[in-house]
Amino acid sequence: MDQSGWVPLRPDENFSAQLLAASRAQRGLDCADAEVAAADVRAACLAAGEADQFGLRLAGARIVGPLDLRASTIPVAVHFQDCDFTDPVNVEGARLQELAIFAERPKSHPDKLPGLIALGVQVAHNLVLSGMVISGDHHAGGSANRPASIWLTGAEIGGNLLVVGTWILPTNGRAIHADRIRIAGNIRLERVQATGEVRLPAMHLAGSLGLIGTELMPLDGRALDINEANIGNSLFLLNMPRARGRCRIRGRIEMSHSIIQGQLLIRNADLTAPPTGQGGQFYTIEPTGSRIFLLAPRLTVRGALVMEGDTVVRGGLLMPGAQLDGGVRLAGAVWNADDVALDLKQSILGGDLHASALSIEGTVRLDNARISGPLTMEHTTVAKPLDRRCISAVNLKVAGDVQCRGLSVLSGSFDLRGASVTGVVNLEDAFLTNPGGSTVSLYMARATGNVRLCGRFHSIGLVDLNRAVVDGRLRADGATMIWRTLPLVAPTARSAAFQARFADIRGGVDLGWRLVEGSVDFTGTTTSYLGDDPVDDWPADSYVGGFAYERFAGTQSGEAIWNANDRIAWLSRMRSYDPRAWEHLAAVLRSAGDQDGADTVLIAQRRHARSARAVPHQLFDLLQDVTVRYGFRPQRAVYLLIALIAAVTLAVSLPVVQAQMRATDQNALVFMPAGARPRPGETAVPGRCGDGKVRCLNPFFYAVDTVVPLIDLHQRSTWYPISEQRGWLLEWLLNLCTILGWVASTVFALSFTRLGRAN
Repeated sequence: MDQSGWVPLRPDENFSAQLLAASRAQRGLDCADAEVAAADVRAACLAAGEADQFGLRLAGARIVGPLDLRASTIPVAVHFQDCDFTDPVNVEGARLQELAIFAERPKSHPDKLPGLIALGVQVAHNLVLSGMVISGDHHAGGSANRPASIWLTGAEIGGNLLVVGTWILPTNGRAIHADRIRIAGNIRLERVQATGEVRLPAMHLAGSLGLIGTELMPLDGRALDINEANIGNSLFLLNMPRARGRCRIRGRIEMSHSIIQGQLLIRNADLTAPPTGQGGQFYTIEPTGSRIFLLAPRLTVRGALVMEGDTVVRGGLLMPGAQLDGGVRLAGAVWNADDVALDLKQSILGGDLHASALSIEGTVRLDNARISGPLTMEHTTVAKPLDRRCISAVNLKVAGDVQCRGLSVLSGSFDLRGASVTGVVNLEDAFLTNPGGSTVSLYMARATGNVRLCGRFHSIGLVDLNRAVVDGRLRADGATMIWRTLPLVAPTARSAAFQARFADIRGGVDLGWRLVEGSVDFTGTTTSYLGDDPVDDWPADSYVGGFAYERFAGTQSGEAIWNANDRIAWLSRMRSYDPRAWEHLAAVLRSAGDQDGADTVLIAQRRHARSARAVPHQLFDLLQDVTVRYGFRPQRAVYLLIALIAAVTLAVSLPVVQAQMRATDQNALVFMPAGARPRPGETAVPGRCGDGKVRCLNPFFYAVDTVVPLIDLHQRSTWYPISEQRGWLLEWLLNLCTILGWVASTVFALSFTRLGRAN
């Protein structure tokens, strides 16, 4: 010790007089480990009016007995350096200029303080409790509460509360009990080791609260209570700079309804929650079955909440309803397997939520939260969730992008149902597994930018975009989709790996994915374009009924495929038949100017639907197919008419057929094509056609008159087959040709009518 600032104690002289004289000389009194009665120290303090403003400074004393300064007024600073106390110090209700009880000697020779009772004390400047070993379980103020080693309830400190290098070792009670304490400066707990709770509820602190290299290891799991506190600057949980001392806390921190005007900064800390069900206050509404490290509902942080470095939190960070004006930045690890790891539901973030490269075990809750900036979780891993929900962000509102490139979500879902994102939802290169459930759910969500499920995106489970509204594009090029259920769990009706039922994807759909197992469902979805490979992108179990797209576009690796036959093969491979898909495909081809392709699609549709109809209907359907291709090829009816006319013309031109044809004039004279039959006794036979008495037989016009309805060339009405020599068979064949001509003509007319109406 520097003797220039100290006066040695003279045992044979009055202690109080020596201490006061040393003060007036602006020196301290060095007792060199001598015993000093607490009553003598008290007497000197009560006579402090005779001292200098330098204050009373005592070093190296062993103070024997209780030092009782209750309700005292000491106008000068009182310092105890390297002093050892046998009993607690009581300054309850006192008015002090400054009180410092500190030790600078190594802990191999610890200086002990068996407790400090300072309820309602008023300290004009600093209160220093550094380097000491403070112990004891004391009840104070008539309270039936648990005992504590340090009592500061209702205290007012005009400067700082400095506790550096101190061990606070209560047997069963709290380390510090300081309800409603008011401090005009800072609280600095540096390299403190405490085995009891530090209790500061309803505290009013104008400066910062810093726990630097501090170890709080309470036996009851209650580490730090700052419920309803008001901190005028920041809260720090830090490691020692340029040293290995980490901030280690083994217990719960509670700061319900607290207000921090600065930031909440955690750096290189080792934070562990107590076992489930321990560490809570009796007045706390305990979340069911939760292992909680931080319980801070309705917390307000005007700055940022930052966790950085290699901080490891083993327990839940629960901040429901918090207001975090500077946003949240998280790094390190938060591990609370099969429980809630981070709870920010109904919270309001004035900035972004940045949690990249973070290791999380447990569930992240962001339900009904509002983030005034982007949500970034790039290369973060979330595993071992509660109830198979890794990230629950139902009705989340994000004023920016959701950037989750390289995110890993294992054995649970990323639930964005009803979320509103003013930007891009980017899951490029993400890996998500949730067999039998949703990996990503954007059900009824709204994104103003693209939804990116591309790159090395890998999903084992269901990707759900049902009823989502995406103002940008859906990109799934390069993605791998696999539907897989859990053992002993019945599969769903469609076992879909991807669903976008009744979604509105306004910018377009880019596929180019790889569907390993499961179906694809785009039922009722609308989009501007479809960029796909009809061979590779669509499994047999695909559902595209009501899927409305305006055009086809190329994928990232190929050109747009407009060919009608390729598109027919695309729809034909699907096990589920829905006429809406075929009709919309035809409409898209027709709008692009491919009328023949559209007709080809509709013909293929009716063929595809034929197998589902009853047998009589199948036969009629087949007849329509063979004849006029369901009315989309009306020229085929003309071909049939021409064939019938040609056949009848050829037949009637044969002599054997003409020999059976007859005509009769008004006088009942019967004519053959070669001339009239002579009457008995008649020698002059009329010439061909009876010399004009009947219309001559013309095979071609006879055929036209027979086959084509509504045309009367007076051939069929003039010439008829006889009943002899199998003329009846000829008559049957001619009548059959007439019927076929009627049918072909009718179909031809109806086909044109329908096509005209469709056009």
